[in-house]
Amino acid sequence: MTPATGRSRGLRTGKGLRDNVATLLVSGVSALFGAALIEATALITGAIAVSAEASSPTVAIGLGTVSAVFLLLAVYVAAVVTSNTFATIVAGRRRSIALLRVLGAESSGVRRALAAEGLVVGTVGAATGLVVGVLAAWLIVSIGMAQGWLPTTGYDLLTPALIAPFLIVALTTWLAAWIGCRSVTAVSPLEATAAAADPTHVARRPRARTAVAIVLIVLGVALMGLGLIAGMISPAALLISFVGGVLSFSAVIAAAGRIMPRVLRLVGRWFGSTPAARIATANAARYPERSTRATMALVIGVTLVTTFGVALTTYSQAITHQVDMTATERREMTGTISLTIGIFSVLVGFSALIAAVGLVNTLTVGMLQRIRELGLLRALGFSKGQLRTMILVEGAQLTVGAVVFGLVLGTFYGWVAAQSLMGSLVRGVLAPSVPWTIVAVVIGGGILLTAVCSILASRRAGAVSPVAALAVE
Repeated sequence: MTPATGRSRGLRTGKGLRDNVATLLVSGVSALFGAALIEATALITGAIAVSAEASSPTVAIGLGTVSAVFLLLAVYVAAVVTSNTFATIVAGRRRSIALLRVLGAESSGVRRALAAEGLVVGTVGAATGLVVGVLAAWLIVSIGMAQGWLPTTGYDLLTPALIAPFLIVALTTWLAAWIGCRSVTAVSPLEATAAAADPTHVARRPRARTAVAIVLIVLGVALMGLGLIAGMISPAALLISFVGGVLSFSAVIAAAGRIMPRVLRLVGRWFGSTPAARIATANAARYPERSTRATMALVIGVTLVTTFGVALTTYSQAITHQVDMTATERREMTGTISLTIGIFSVLVGFSALIAAVGLVNTLTVGMLQRIRELGLLRALGFSKGQLRTMILVEGAQLTVGAVVFGLVLGTFYGWVAAQSLMGSLVRGVLAPSVPWTIVAVVIGGGILLTAVCSILASRRAGAVSPVAALAVE
């Protein structure tokens, strides 16, 4: 083993543990969610089998399919968060990576070391989440059978299916880390002689990504339009619209580097023209890649929650107003759909929680990478209060931009889904029904998230000494 290789492996110690807290949390929550879905499926099918005095493979297959869909959604969001986290880590370690290059380390070797770091963290997080999920299920079963609200029977809590979320989360974390640290290959050994800085503001967006985004948005919109038209004939048109939605949203992710800075600049106008607010708003445009990393995972989470909420609420309104029902039947139908909305919101809410962890991590780690910037502002006369205000505005700007953009996208996708499904029944155009309770929860969660981000980041920034910060290279 060469000295450079040993040093590249040393990236996984010390600072690496601190940088990977978010990845550990994300992988743990994802595995916990997967374990919870599998254990819930085992509990439900076990209870149904006891009450029906027979097994119910149809119910098990149906619940297993739903569980797989929501697990994949959570893992997808987790992959985006992990990829963004490692891109942030590379930006923060750019100078140390350049030093390794000077000592002879190959960029591919450094990238492998960082990806291995992701694999280790993902494996530990997945194992922890899996154990917590199984223990929680065992505790619920014990209490349920003791109190009588669960049938007394043998529940298969250690099913082999539990290995699936563990492997999926661990391998996805490794792959996301490999993708997220691809910028390692662009680090030049010459950067070891200069102060480390986040180079994302000068990074050129590849034309290939823009071209892919254009192709995806055209195909996605075309398929959604076809789904809306076909929905006037058959509810199966929902499948066409679903594919179109996936393609169009993939285009949004691919073009996020162009979209989100514009959204954030627009939102930044709402926060006034004080020096702190103006600097916070300018940061979004000056570091577009960093802003995009901080917001896109949250956009995905909010979009998912809003899509399910709008689609099911609009569906409920169409059913209760178009189908001939008695008042009692209408109340029962409304109650059932409301319960379904609540369950789906909780399930999708795990994805939003994972996205929130990513935003908090990106902002707090970003503060550590901006020591010189914060020190310069203090040297120019910024008080600690102004610094905290700037951080508060920056966090609020990112959160508001992500929440508003996600609400708009989710409302549109939810309406397309409901219209494609119910168009043949109503023989017309449905008005989207907004689930205001879910919107209120999303907005309230955004406010709480901004407060948490600002408190954590401002505490770090408030401790910055101008003299010490300006000496950092």
